[in-house]
Amino acid sequence: MLVTLFGLYNALAIFQNYINHILYNVLDDYYIAYLNDILIFSKTQAKHTRHVKEVICRLRAAGLQINISKLEFYITKTKYLSLIILIEGISMDPKKV
Repeated sequence: MLVTLFGLYNALAIFQNYINHILYNVLDDYYIAYLNDILIFSKTQAKHTRHVKEVICRLRAAGLQINISKLEFYITKTKYLSLIILIEGISMDPKKV
């Protein structure tokens, strides 16, 4: 388990900036991230496959690791930051309300 050392200030903000720097030119085009929660969205499966490969390659090139057990591919409904994201739109997670 990796943790932030005591005395390091703004570690989360610096990590968020690092993730945004790695994927700077595709931010909000087909990916959004909040710390270590990355959401990749696409209109077609072919584009989604290409987008996922690009994001994974960039993260790997930056020396970041991916927890494969937490990945979900080709889904139309997901929870992200206490929201339920569907093709039709976004709603609050009923468990959080």
